[in-house]
Amino acid sequence: MFSQLFSFIPLVILAVLPSLIWLFFYLKEDLHPEPRLWLFIVFLMGVALAPIVIFVEMAIGKALNFWAIIPFESGIILMFVIAPLVEEAAKYGAVHLSLNKNPVLDEPDDCMIYVIVAALGFAAIENVFAIFSFISIGAPGYLSDAFNFMSMRFISAVALHGLASGIAGYYFARFYFVKRNPLLIVWGLFLASLLHGVYNFLLFKDDQYMSLILTAGVLIAAAAIVMFLFNRLKYHTTYQQAAVDNVEKQK
Repeated sequence: MFSQLFSFIPLVILAVLPSLIWLFFYLKEDLHPEPRLWLFIVFLMGVALAPIVIFVEMAIGKALNFWAIIPFESGIILMFVIAPLVEEAAKYGAVHLSLNKNPVLDEPDDCMIYVIVAALGFAAIENVFAIFSFISIGAPGYLSDAFNFMSMRFISAVALHGLASGIAGYYFARFYFVKRNPLLIVWGLFLASLLHGVYNFLLFKDDQYMSLILTAGVLIAAAAIVMFLFNRLKYHTTYQQAAVDNVEKQK
């Protein structure tokens, strides 16, 4: 029993570590650090979302298989459309419902930070499920295999979750600080889901070498866009003034 426990612990640590590393990176970009309590709460919300989202995706998958004329089509719809939309909506929705009109959102870039934090919490539990699904515990070299597996997910799946949610968070910031137009939320979730869907599509290309190149290109381009949007919120005077005006109105 104790030997199994000592086998599980390193794998759980390896599974959660990529999210914590990305979390440290994003938080270093924040000019005015957020309250640690709320960061922890939002991260845990992302953690709690993972099993719920997986259950919802499984239920939708079974429904699609039941109604689909061609089962292969239901798999495509689930992987490239439904799953990205459900995951991005869940990560964003949890932050919106818990932090809308919350005083911790006092700067535009806070919106991106919190949605990304929720996404990284989600990715941490997704990693836990993945590592126990693909790694044979106790097999020769299983820790080395787990490390290599998590290293790949660190620069791919975990990075993707943060980047896609960063885009959704940018439009949340525009909605919250600039103009209360629900279409901004819809557009943000569409773009985040599109990026997520494209990533999923590239993973299933037959040519693995080309798949890796295209996936890397998409993630690098997305990273450049997210950093541009993040800096736009931090330094653009229009958004900063809108934040000040919004705070004054709430007073």
